[in-house]
Amino acid sequence: MRITARIDRPLGSAHPKHPDLIYRVNYGEVVGVPAPDGDWQDAYVLGVDVPVEAFTGRRIAVIHRRDDIETKWVLAPDGMVFTEDEIMGAVHFQEQYFDSYCVMEEVGGIAIVRADSSNEEETIRIRLDCLRTVNHLPRSHVFPTEFVDQTCDFLRHADQTTLLACDGDITIGCATLCYKRCIPTPGHPTGRRAHLMNVYVAEGYRRQGVAKQLILALHAEAEARGVTEITLDATDLGRKLYEVLGYRASDECMYFDIGRSQA
Repeated sequence: MRITARIDRPLGSAHPKHPDLIYRVNYGEVVGVPAPDGDWQDAYVLGVDVPVEAFTGRRIAVIHRRDDIETKWVLAPDGMVFTEDEIMGAVHFQEQYFDSYCVMEEVGGIAIVRADSSNEEETIRIRLDCLRTVNHLPRSHVFPTEFVDQTCDFLRHADQTTLLACDGDITIGCATLCYKRCIPTPGHPTGRRAHLMNVYVAEGYRRQGVAKQLILALHAEAEARGVTEITLDATDLGRKLYEVLGYRASDECMYFDIGRSQA
């Protein structure tokens, strides 16, 4: 799986708090993937010998610190191989100050799993990340407790399917299909319909088919349940993907907002 990092400390730049520490590799963050310290996941980029603003490549290792909560991903261009000694040597300029060790990455793909009680915390977390992104809210935005509680209740009891996209033990995407039954029509004789919501992939993992994997998996389940129509509210970002998958635009929908109606 290819991962994108924003580079905020390019090769040759100085640490913002420790000017004597010069970055010997490009260093940045994988936006959308939370790190143990609460920020986005930090990443070293090996194999690129010029300063860059962004990088997309493969994760080849994870550096852990026995004396610090942070972990650091190590990214490299496709096909470029480094040994553990080469990795630790490249990042020694910063890791020398910690009791660090390197775990080489096993090559694997993205797993699509069902949201349930075992991963509820991650499901809520990725759902709120989705809402912050769609509504252009800062990452620090805190949603009301009642809203979070109602979301938990929905996931536990509503007629819905939520799928998660996982890179190892890290949740990097989600999608939800909400089922409903309407009075049957000639075009939809079962009356079984569904609404697709919250199709979201963390920024560092986009444009690699993850959203398509999630949607197609939900399509298969909807078909098995006799659903004959799926609706959605598309963002400009996602519209092209939905069109490729066969969705068509419609201007037929009207709505009545009971909470804001006036006599």
